Order: sequence, then C-alpha cells, then structure tokens
Amino acid sequence: MPESKHRRKNKNRKRPRHAAQAPNPPPSPPWVPRVGVGLLLVGVVVILLGYVPAIQRFLGGLGLPWFGANWTLVGGFMLLTGGFAVLTRWR
Repeated sequence: MPESKHRRKNKNRKRPRHAAQAPNPPPSPPWVPRVGVGLLLVGVVVILLGYVPAIQRFLGGLGLPWFGANWTLVGGFMLLTGGFAVLTRWR
C-alpha cells in the first residue's frame, strides 16, 4: 500500500516558526479624522436646528418640496452617514 506524504514515520517536516505577517497599511492622511468628525458634528447640528421654530419658519419659506418639513432630518442623517463613511478609512 502506498505511504501517505503526511504520515511518513520517522521523518519530521520543516514547519515555519512564524506565519508570514501582512504588511501594515499606511497611516491615513491627517484630513480624514478632521473631515469625518466635522461631518458628524455638522449633521447633529443640522438635525437639532431643524427643531428650532425660527429656523423652521425660515426653511419652510425656501420651498423645498422634496422632503417637506423633514428635510433637515434627511440632510442631517446624510451628513452623519458621510461622516461614518469617511471615518471607516481612518487608521
């Protein structure tokens, strides 16, 4: 019967002592955390300003029919999503 290569008796296989490590990715540019945190903060401010009555009256007069009175929520969440997307590139 043929002998298996992996079960040879009295012969030791050479095994690597350490697995090959993947090279570290380069650090992110310094603008990445600044832009990401800035977008998050601006998104929160836009959402909060949407609840101020004076701002609501001003923005209601602009005539943005797409989202009705909720355009500040939509815009704020879009900014928050953009901030999270940018921050995923931060190393």
